[in-house]
Amino acid sequence: MKNTNHYVVNFDDKLHTSPYSISLYRYWRQLHRQQRLFIIAIVLLCLFIYIGYRSHGAEKMKKLPEDYHRQEVAKDKQAWQRKKIEQIESNKVKVQKRIFSNPINEHQIAVRDAMRHAWKAYRTYAWGYDELQPISKTPSMWFGIGLTIVDCIDTLYIMNMTEEYNDAREWIATSFDCDANSVDKFNSHFEITIRILGGLLSIYHLTGDEIFLKRAVELGDRLLINFNTPTGLPLAEINLKRKAASGYRWTSDSALSEVGTVQLEMRDLSRISGDQKYENAADKSAAVLHNQSKKDGLVPIFISPLNGRFSGGVVSFGARGDSYYEYLLKQWVQTGKQRSVFWDDWIECIGGVRKHLWRLAYPEKLYFVGELMSLSTFSPKMDHLACFLAGNMALGWSYQRNLTYLLDMAKDLTKTCYKMYAKQPTGLSSEIAYFNTDAQLNVETITVRDNDAHNLLRPELIESLYYMYFLTNDKIYQDWGWNIFQSFEKYTRQTDGYSSINDVRNKDNVRPRDKMESFFLAETLKYLYLLFDTQNLFPYDEWVFNTEAHPLPAYKN
Repeated sequence: MKNTNHYVVNFDDKLHTSPYSISLYRYWRQLHRQQRLFIIAIVLLCLFIYIGYRSHGAEKMKKLPEDYHRQEVAKDKQAWQRKKIEQIESNKVKVQKRIFSNPINEHQIAVRDAMRHAWKAYRTYAWGYDELQPISKTPSMWFGIGLTIVDCIDTLYIMNMTEEYNDAREWIATSFDCDANSVDKFNSHFEITIRILGGLLSIYHLTGDEIFLKRAVELGDRLLINFNTPTGLPLAEINLKRKAASGYRWTSDSALSEVGTVQLEMRDLSRISGDQKYENAADKSAAVLHNQSKKDGLVPIFISPLNGRFSGGVVSFGARGDSYYEYLLKQWVQTGKQRSVFWDDWIECIGGVRKHLWRLAYPEKLYFVGELMSLSTFSPKMDHLACFLAGNMALGWSYQRNLTYLLDMAKDLTKTCYKMYAKQPTGLSSEIAYFNTDAQLNVETITVRDNDAHNLLRPELIESLYYMYFLTNDKIYQDWGWNIFQSFEKYTRQTDGYSSINDVRNKDNVRPRDKMESFFLAETLKYLYLLFDTQNLFPYDEWVFNTEAHPLPAYKN
């Protein structure tokens, strides 16, 4: 039988024919079964790890484009934000600190002493609150955001009241808070803008202290909410804490002065912050007012922010109308006298005054500015507020001196407004006066009614005296200002602070009102102090005062 074992070839032998493989094979056969299983397990584990690694890598490679895209988008966004910040920073107007000296004459010293007296009383009895009630020696709450401190800090700085200024600055740095519970209420958007935002802007321009810019931006961002209307005209009220805007409860309309006297402040905030959004809101609202139909530049004192329509038919340079006309000229000055639309609207409204509101009162032949009822019927009523117009016309004349009628009207109105003071037993003006326009009647030229006999420590005539003195160099305007200041000292000064009074006609019983308005410190005393200087500390080509007497720079464009 043929032996077939020679032809049988073991499969393992066929695979391991090299010396190295034979040795490995013999080694493998000599291992115990458990050792073989262990090695097999190790090999399988390594294989499993390798396969898992490859699959994870493939998945990662699959996702890389999406992750890469997200990273690139994030980088682009960060770069855009950096670019925007850099652009805002580059747009910011540079501010240079101003230094003011001590009072230079007896009149200025007296006014600064009055400021010290008012501030000390507020500091003692109402610190951190809005205003002082000087008779009861208690604080009063209005905005809930330290109104008197912010409104008059630039007055403290201009008068070089260093200690008082430092206290005010510290409060603004540490306690000014738009999120405080005390501001959880609806208040006048207009008043907050001119008094608080205006105060912050002004003191920033005078000192260059960044804390004031920071606070102004915090406040301005909230005030911007009010401009979010169909027309771009701001709503009347704002709740700073809730960041909510509202019209009045009794009407959807706003006063003309409320929508037309916020542009200087918002525009300036853009210039110093570098963020255009505030100025955009100011310009849009100004354009809406410009585009409305007018009667020789005159408009009623109510307007709807919802549709831009005027209502009511009353035309007045007093309450609810005054500062709209004031800001027409001042916006032209603020923007470098480059935007002719502001000048054109202002000069047109002065023409409307000459045609419809300018009258002569008898028998003393005093010129005054009356009002229109239903856009046609003349009323011989003039608010003390309208006395700003004298200085406003004088300021306009200083830029166009060929328009001599502007200075003539300014002189006549300043004289009339001073008579409103001088003819009263206290030497102080009433809030409202009526004038006799009938030369045949044997009555007083100026009449004060019972409900109008109060004096609120207002600044409007002092403001006009300040312009008139530095534009004409006639010392009569300083003399008139000194007479008024002495009357304030005699009839409104209290043991602590100053108080509005109820009756300017009765020097024996003026009946104090227990209220010291923040604008007495912010405006009246400031304008008196500036009036008595030997030089104009704020040249009219370089500075413009907002309606709360806060100086802001006039820009070149």
